Amino acid sequence: MGFISFNEKYYKKKLEEYENKQLSESEIYEAKQLLKILDDLTDEGYTNLNNRMEEDFSCITRLREVLKQNGTLPFPIDHERLPDTVFEDKECEMEEVLEKLILNAGDHNNTSGNPFLETIRSYCEWIGYEDDTAYVFLMRDAILPYVFFKSRNKDNLYPWLISRKFMEDITKEEGADDDVRIPLYEALEEGNISFDEFFDYSKEEILYSLDEYPELKSLLLDQLGSIKQKKIIVVESGYMGTIPMMLKALDDRVDFRLFTTAPFLYETYKDKIFCQKYEEIRRFETLYANDLLMQYSSYSDGKFYVKLSKDDSVHDKALSEIKKMI
Repeated sequence: MGFISFNEKYYKKKLEEYENKQLSESEIYEAKQLLKILDDLTDEGYTNLNNRMEEDFSCITRLREVLKQNGTLPFPIDHERLPDTVFEDKECEMEEVLEKLILNAGDHNNTSGNPFLETIRSYCEWIGYEDDTAYVFLMRDAILPYVFFKSRNKDNLYPWLISRKFMEDITKEEGADDDVRIPLYEALEEGNISFDEFFDYSKEEILYSLDEYPELKSLLLDQLGSIKQKKIIVVESGYMGTIPMMLKALDDRVDFRLFTTAPFLYETYKDKIFCQKYEEIRRFETLYANDLLMQYSSYSDGKFYVKLSKDDSVHDKALSEIKKMI
């Protein structure tokens, strides 16, 4: 399996490079980022990879020791710890929700003082805007970038909630997103570092995987076909870029702009990422507007439906973040 095998090989190689020598500042930074990936997986509740690599070659223990020997500490989990939330039973059409959020945020009493929102504004400015281009914002991680552009009356904006839950809903099976992600790891295992080589390898395997889910493939092709612009830019927080790569495999017009990515993809995605600061991705993903305000509910007739949080404090803090964007 590409995910496990790639990570095991990659981390083993890096540990062999790091151990028994004094690291440069760039090597220390890289080691901290690689440990942060594993810490973030634990923070999100995914422990299979960590447990496997710790059992096989004491990966996390050795990485922490490397940092200790070089006089530094791991990156902390420094995003705000968000509470659990309960979502309403009724469904709402997502674009209508977003329109109301922008409208309500304008009259909201508070503007969020979270300094990381300035970084997101810079990310949006870096994305830019061209009149002959469509912009697809992958929800929920791209709610705030979507708000940034929508509140400035930009056209050709498409908020799409293509997520694990969406793919499971359409296919009536688990694992479609994993099947699409595995080719990316396999491409890296094969040594495809340049984007052209990486994409050419991944495209064939992604399309082969989607052939197993004809209803999903047909739906995505219809969605992409509804866009008439000559270019399509997909906006997402990042990491592996699985969904943007899937959409690009289906439509040659697609390119993408990620906030950041995993360190082992810095070179591959170098022209498609805003920064090489993987350690900030959880701060992006755990903003109230992104993480707790809404969740996927269903898809029908080209529209995404969501359920909203019942928690008034979640709405208040999300509106404060949105107000900062507008």
